[in-house]
Amino acid sequence: MRARRMAEGALALLAAFTLVVPLAARARSASPHAQDAAAAPGPFGPAPAGPDTFRVNTPGVDIVGAASAEAESAAADTATSRSTADRVTAGPATAADSTLDDFLGGLSDSTDRYFGLSAAPVDTAGNDSALVYALEHPRADRASRLLRLGVRPDFAFNRVDGPVWGGELHVGRPDGLGRIFGELGYAAGPNNWLGGGGYRRSARYGNANWSLELFGGRRTAVMDRDLTGRYLASMSALFTGRDYRRYYRRDGFQATLERETQTWRAGAGYRDMLESALQTTTTWNFARRDPVVIGNLPAAFGRARELELHAAWRLPRVPVTAEVAHQTSGKAIGSDFEYRRTRVSMSGNFGLGSIASLVPQVEYGRLTESPVPQEAFYLGGARTLRSLPGASRGGTGIALARLDVIGTTDVLAWAHVPHPAAFPIQAGLFAATGAVWGPDPYGGPAVGGGGGAAAAGRGGGGGAARPRLAARE
Repeated sequence: MRARRMAEGALALLAAFTLVVPLAARARSASPHAQDAAAAPGPFGPAPAGPDTFRVNTPGVDIVGAASAEAESAAADTATSRSTADRVTAGPATAADSTLDDFLGGLSDSTDRYFGLSAAPVDTAGNDSALVYALEHPRADRASRLLRLGVRPDFAFNRVDGPVWGGELHVGRPDGLGRIFGELGYAAGPNNWLGGGGYRRSARYGNANWSLELFGGRRTAVMDRDLTGRYLASMSALFTGRDYRRYYRRDGFQATLERETQTWRAGAGYRDMLESALQTTTTWNFARRDPVVIGNLPAAFGRARELELHAAWRLPRVPVTAEVAHQTSGKAIGSDFEYRRTRVSMSGNFGLGSIASLVPQVEYGRLTESPVPQEAFYLGGARTLRSLPGASRGGTGIALARLDVIGTTDVLAWAHVPHPAAFPIQAGLFAATGAVWGPDPYGGPAVGGGGGAAAAGRGGGGGAARPRLAARE
């Protein structure tokens, strides 16, 4: 019996400290008549005289204790925090925690300082009004897009035209009813005008994109028709004098129609152009050096009427693309030239984890019937063999195999060198071998299929080429 009473007393004492004290403290802090309430009898019997004492009555046990100042202070703090929470719930939202707010504000300020205007929030003022107007006038934006004018300046440089100052004026959108454009440029070297006009249209039908382009006028063309990158070649010729390309003039009309899906692309083209030779008129550059190539290979003069077919196919399950292109010209369609040109190539892009990409490429091409220099195949330069000067060897047949390993890391960023993110520098390794054969467009003797060169290098450079008897520098 005595043990039972002791247990009941301990439980009553614990209940007093955990329940009664906070409730009593909250009642005293919340009630405007706290002192009167303290003197009034409570549910456990008469209240004690002192404000810091309490009484717990249980059957057979009478416990009188004193609430410590710390407990009362904690209870008051709890009551105060709950009262504040009640005011927050009932009133407007208050500011966030000052420490967290300062931290986030510092992050925001540092981001604004580093990125500038590009990190500024989007200004959405007027979006609602614009939406309402667009819904009420659905044809207004369409009409303005159809009649929208655009201007694009243009500049080019090479040793036959010198600096070419020009631009393009266009009306409409290619993905709407089409774009009508006109281009005009002045070649300061020969003091001639270049340019023309045309029409571009692109549209999507089903799961395929269709594109049409028509052009008529005068342009300067490159003899190696497989080359791309006109602007980079212009900058190289202007700043360093490294202009390896061979040029000729085209005057006439051409049209191209193409269909493209996610897995394949196919197109057809026709051109009717008068082709003529060009001479070197400009030998200066910003480096004040003699150009690496001064003369220009003369093109055969005549009217070329040509039909073209080309296609590309992305192989399933592997990152490999196969391409084929064929051009034919002959007397049957009113051309002054008679040739058949076919080129087949295949390339891949295999990732080596997150550090590099493996890029293998193979190419084979043939030019038959009566070849002309402007339709020949050329070997040398970054597109084929880096260790040979650009387009330094040519013929009616070509075979090429190359393997590139290109790193994904920006070398300058890795070295903590500040530079624009749009111009990364990536390290690479390469190995390549290639050959050209047949009649030499440079006038050398015709060679058989054994001619060629091999090259290997690293970091975008090249090892020494090993020319054979069939190859010509």
